[in-house]
Amino acid sequence: MREERLEVGELWRSVNREMHLFMRRVFQGGELPFMALVLLRHINREPGVSLVELARRSDSAKSHVSKMIEHLERQGFVEKRPDPDDQRLVRLHLTKAARDVMAETEARAQEAWSRVVDEVPEGQLDDVMRGLRILMGALETLNRKDGQV
Repeated sequence: MREERLEVGELWRSVNREMHLFMRRVFQGGELPFMALVLLRHINREPGVSLVELARRSDSAKSHVSKMIEHLERQGFVEKRPDPDDQRLVRLHLTKAARDVMAETEARAQEAWSRVVDEVPEGQLDDVMRGLRILMGALETLNRKDGQV
């Protein structure tokens, strides 16, 4: 039983790593670097996110995220706004140009996921989905117990 529990973690890390590499290839040679797309996606999901929170959510160094955001701002993809309650904080928002890029990006990501799913052997997709739902439920339960949600 212990070995199975360890294997789940290893499989999850392997799947995550392979998917990350696959998506990097899908978006290689695009208008923006892959990391920029990751940051824009986070801002799109949570408009007004702070730089510190964005760095944490993207699991990246604040200095690296800061440089990338400066670059995206110069390109007209990100807008910085002061926090209305705390002028020391800067909130990040997407511009219309960035929202257009994100719509295209989402379409490419969906196409990429379709390619992955098409490789799952016939009749096993339900098993994959069931397993993912079980893991998601377990994580949600633990996060609630730990007061993270």
